[in-house]
Amino acid sequence: MKNALLATAFTALLSLSSFHATAETEPVTFQDIPEVMAEFYSAKVFRKKAFTLGRLPHPSEIGRKLPTYVADENGKPKLETENVISSDVVIARNPEPVSGAVFNEWLVPKEKWQETYVELPDQMRFMPFQRAKTIKAIPITDDILTLLGSEDGETAVIAVEWNDQGMMVYKDGYLTDGGYGIAPEEMDKTYEEID
Repeated sequence: MKNALLATAFTALLSLSSFHATAETEPVTFQDIPEVMAEFYSAKVFRKKAFTLGRLPHPSEIGRKLPTYVADENGKPKLETENVISSDVVIARNPEPVSGAVFNEWLVPKEKWQETYVELPDQMRFMPFQRAKTIKAIPITDDILTLLGSEDGETAVIAVEWNDQGMMVYKDGYLTDGGYGIAPEEMDKTYEEID
């Protein structure tokens, strides 16, 4: 009986700590919310000032999962998503680590990479690329979080094309016209406003 109670408690703990544990965190397609999209008419334009590192996947990586880490509120690495590497993607990385030797890496479809950075990487080692494409971004305010169905007033989960589980966005961060969110620290460190 004691083992059954411990197993039940452990299972409950795991389900509570899961990133996308319940149907209540169903990703929201913010592009379908007119009040959110209206904000983009007067949104500021930004360009990524920091270089993004990019490389082609090694043949041995195809079919493997790539974890994407972001910093938590204490600056420690936190798993954001895991996506499967294919031959149709570029592996992107921010030059600065999230913490220690843990980097923020993510997958970008090759077509999207070319639209954003003009040229594709031609090697399996990271090389720097300067973003050519600009974005429009709106701040994630209390009102925006409410429209996104936030349950805690601090975060929401938006639908993104590269992950069925969605992407966590944060209060004081930004939503972009590219269909993704940018954390507040990331915006401050790597983007600049264009007049």
